[in-house]
Amino acid sequence: MIIKVNGCDLYYQKLGQGHPLILLHGHHLDGGMYSKVIAPLSLYYTVYALDMRGHGLSGGEIAEHYQTEVEDLSAFIKALDLKQPYVFGYDSGGLVTLLLASQDSSLLGKSIVAGVFIDGKGIHKYHYLTEGVRRFLKFDRDSRVELTESYMEPDSLKKITIPVLCAVGENDWVKVEHVRWYSSLIPQGRLAIMPRQSHDSYVVDSLKILDLIKDFCKES
Repeated sequence: MIIKVNGCDLYYQKLGQGHPLILLHGHHLDGGMYSKVIAPLSLYYTVYALDMRGHGLSGGEIAEHYQTEVEDLSAFIKALDLKQPYVFGYDSGGLVTLLLASQDSSLLGKSIVAGVFIDGKGIHKYHYLTEGVRRFLKFDRDSRVELTESYMEPDSLKKITIPVLCAVGENDWVKVEHVRWYSSLIPQGRLAIMPRQSHDSYVVDSLKILDLIKDFCKES
């Protein structure tokens, strides 16, 4: 399906019935990363797997700023008249989720963010090299945005009024202690450490997030 928001055609998959659940991908990916989990989740929710602008089958160029994606997500929710959807955001999709929640929590229901860092101290040094190569040698815009704009003021996290589960792999290049720290700043924040998992092993083309989402979203 295609919907135009903020002057850009965004592609999304929709499947199932029940409370709306939006799945947001990370950098260098698209909504297809959730191909294994969409059908099982559709037994419980109306699932929307969105390709952000410049990714997958969506139009436009990759956003130069996270705020553009925040505005796209907000407009997407309003255009489809989704009532406080649950959101699962991975990597940059998780940061976009946190940014929107800090700016207007009323738009969202419970949210889960996975593999997210909110400042440069939150990642292991070797990841800078990987993204630096993509940025400077391949002129990759996703990498540039990640290296220059992955930042949130700690006080902005305190403005988030919805429940947020912050997940991180035990062997992630995002530091576990970093996620533990910022999750504690969110009034209804919780931490989930995924044993023996890397940054993407439990999310990309994986069923491991199925119970993570179901268990968190069903809690009263």
